[in-house]
Amino acid sequence: MTHVLDSNASQSCIRIYENLKRKLYNCNTCIYFNKQCLNKKLTPTYANIKVPNTSPAHAHTTLKATVMRIKDEVKYLHCKKQNLYRKIYKLHLQLADSWSGLWPHIQYIIEDKLQKEFNPRYKNLDNKLRRLAQQQTKPKTPKRDFYPRVVNLTYIHFSAPEITILEKGPKYNIHSKLKNWLRTLALEAETAISHVPPQDREVYRKLAAERINTLKENNQNPQTHHTHTQNLKSSRTSKQNSQTTTP
Repeated sequence: MTHVLDSNASQSCIRIYENLKRKLYNCNTCIYFNKQCLNKKLTPTYANIKVPNTSPAHAHTTLKATVMRIKDEVKYLHCKKQNLYRKIYKLHLQLADSWSGLWPHIQYIIEDKLQKEFNPRYKNLDNKLRRLAQQQTKPKTPKRDFYPRVVNLTYIHFSAPEITILEKGPKYNIHSKLKNWLRTLALEAETAISHVPPQDREVYRKLAAERINTLKENNQNPQTHHTHTQNLKSSRTSKQNSQTTTP
C-alpha cells in the first residue's frame, strides 16, 4: 500500500514537473516575441499606449512609452523564468532521487513532447511578427524624377562650367564691385567713426582697418566672379558664332 502511494506521489510530481517545464517554454516564447518586437521596432497589441495629441512631442512620447512597456514586460518575464528554474531544479532533484535510472528517460520524453508542442508556437509568433511589420511599416515615398534645368535644343555644345552657370537661372545675380570700393568703404567707416566719442575712436579705427585689410586680401583673387563672367561671355560668343555661321 505504501509503495502504491509513493508511486502515485512520484507520478504526480512528474506531472507537476511537466507543467512547470511547459510554463518555462511558454515564458521563453513570450520573451522571444517581445525581444523581436524591440529589435524590429514593432508595437504589439498589448503595448499600444494612447497619449493625448496636444503637442509636437506626441509621437516621441508615445514611442518612448511603448518601448518602456515592452522592456518592463521582458524584465517581468525574466523574473518569472528565474522563479520557474528554481522550482524545476528542486523538483528535478526530487524525481531523480525517486526514479533513479529511469529519470533520464522520463525527462527526455517530457522534453521531446514539449518541443513538438511549442515548435508550431514559434512559427505562429513569426507569422504574427510578419503581420505586425506589414501593418506598421510606413510605405516608402516614391522617388521623384527631377528634370535638368537647362535643355539645349540647339546644336551648340556648351562646356560643363557654362551649363553650371546657365542652370542658376535668369534671375541669378553675379555680384560685381566698383573699382575703388575699398577706398569708398574706408571713407564711409571714417565718417561713421567721427560720430563716436573721441576716447573710443582709435579703437574703432583699428578694428575697421583690420577688417578692411581682410577684405582686401580676400579680394585679390576673386575667382568666382571672374569665372562666372568668363563662362557667360563664352556662352554668348558661342551663340553669336553659331548665328553668324548659320546660312
